[in-house]
Amino acid sequence: MRLFRPLYIILLIVILLPVTGALWVWQYMGRLAEPILLPLNEDYNNLSAVPEQHLGIKFTDISFKGWDTTEITAVIAEKDEEDSSRQRSVLSGLNNQQTDKLKHIDYALVCVDWDHGIRSALPLAEYLTAAGIRCILWEPRGKDSSRPYCTHGLKESEDVPILIDALAARCGKERPIIIAVGQGYGAGLLLQAAAKDDRIRGLVSIDAFASLRESISRTMPENILSQVKLALMDVRINRYVGFECFDVVPVDSATNLNRDTPALIINLQQDNPIRTINDALTIYRQLPSDTKEVWTLRTPTDDPHATTRVQHCTVGQGENERTYDIEIHLKSGENEVYTAIIHWLLEQFLTAIDKPHVSTPNRPILTSDTQL
Repeated sequence: MRLFRPLYIILLIVILLPVTGALWVWQYMGRLAEPILLPLNEDYNNLSAVPEQHLGIKFTDISFKGWDTTEITAVIAEKDEEDSSRQRSVLSGLNNQQTDKLKHIDYALVCVDWDHGIRSALPLAEYLTAAGIRCILWEPRGKDSSRPYCTHGLKESEDVPILIDALAARCGKERPIIIAVGQGYGAGLLLQAAAKDDRIRGLVSIDAFASLRESISRTMPENILSQVKLALMDVRINRYVGFECFDVVPVDSATNLNRDTPALIINLQQDNPIRTINDALTIYRQLPSDTKEVWTLRTPTDDPHATTRVQHCTVGQGENERTYDIEIHLKSGENEVYTAIIHWLLEQFLTAIDKPHVSTPNRPILTSDTQL
C-alpha cells in the first residue's frame, strides 16, 4: 500500500499541473486584456459625469437611449458670457463675421474618452464654442457606467445615428449640418460612425488608430510568443464582449466616407505606439474625400520655419510597389493645432459642403500594416 502512495501523489501532480497552468494563463491574459476592455481615465475619478459649471461654457442636459437601450447622458455645450483662456486664444484670431459664418454649423459632435466622456471633451469644446459652435458631449460608456466593457467604437458608434436623430428633432431640421470632432478613442469611434451615417458632413480626427490589432501588437515585445498572446487575448476579449481586435479597423471605415465629406486627420501623440503618424497617413490615404489634409507637430529635424513636410511613402511589394509623396502640414504645438482647426472649418469645411454632391469612386482597401 505504501508503494502506491507516491504514485497517487505523482498522478495528482500530473493532473493538477496542466489545470493550474491553464488557470494561470487565463488570468494572465485577463490582465493583458483588462486595459483594452476597461480603458479608464483616472483623471476624473469620483467626479460626476456632468460638471455643475465650467468656465466659458454653459450646459443644457439632454439624454437618449443608445443602441442597446442604455440611457446615455449628454449635454449641449455653448459659449457662456465669461471666456476661458482657451476661448480667448481662438477669439483673438477671429472677427464677428467669421464667428457668424461658423454658426451655420448646427452641431459639433465631440468625443474623446470612453469613460468620463463629457469631462474629457471639455477642452476641445472650449475651442469650438469660442467660435460660436454648439457642441454635443456624451458618455459613450452609458449612464452610471452601465456598459461594463469597451468595444473601441465598434458598438458605441451605433449610438451616433440615434443621437443625430434626437438633434435633428431638436433643431427642426431633417439634415442639420453636423461636424464630428474626435480625439484618441473618440476619433476612432467617430470615424466608424461617419462611415455609417452621411449626416455627418465633416470629420476632424485627432490621434486615431488605424487598426486596434496593429496598435496592440506594437505595445508588445516582438518575440515568438507575441502572436500566441494576441490570439489568446482575443479569446478572452471575445468571451466577455463578443468581438475581437480584428473587428475594430477605423481605416476600413475611412474608405466608406463620402467623397464630399471634408476630413482633417491630425497626429499629435508622435511617441505613442498606439496611434502613430503612420496610422494618420494610412487613414488619410484611404479617404475618398476631395477636401482632406493631414497635420502633425514640427520635430527638431524639420526646418523651424517650414509649414509643410513631404513624406515619401511606399505601398505594396515587388512588382506592385508604388512610391508617392504626401504633404503633411506642420504645427508648432497643440494650442496652434486647436486654433487652426477653427480656421480649417471656415476655409475648407464650409466651402466644401456648399459644392454640388459628387459620387464617391471605388477605392482599394489598405490596412494599417501597409508599408508607409
